[in-house]
Amino acid sequence: MHSTNNVMTNDKLRIVFEKYLDAFAKASPAEQEQLLNSSVAEDVVFTNPGVDGRGRISLLAHATGFQKKFPGGYFRVNWFRQQHGQLLSEWTQYDQQGHALFTAHSYGRLNEDDLLIHLAGFWAAGAV
Repeated sequence: MHSTNNVMTNDKLRIVFEKYLDAFAKASPAEQEQLLNSSVAEDVVFTNPGVDGRGRISLLAHATGFQKKFPGGYFRVNWFRQQHGQLLSEWTQYDQQGHALFTAHSYGRLNEDDLLIHLAGFWAAGAV
């Protein structure tokens, strides 16, 4: 359970989440790793319709694979809500020309160090 004595503000939690999303937009694995190190716990659990992963190293490989599949692709947050160290967000994936590809949702939870420990993405089958 996330401590209520160390409640993260909406803006700070959003910054952590956007660092995680920004890692997927970087072509350099070193930049991806730096962003994930500052936003995601080493033992993070991450899921989406096509992935059931564990660990920051595995997430880094996933982010690197994203840039190979969608060179120059990136995400932008449409809306963001948080409560008690948890987040819910709607975001859109864009291609390198800035064309929207699809919109989806993510749930996340922080650990006691205010790093993302659990991430779950939700979108329609066949969207990616």
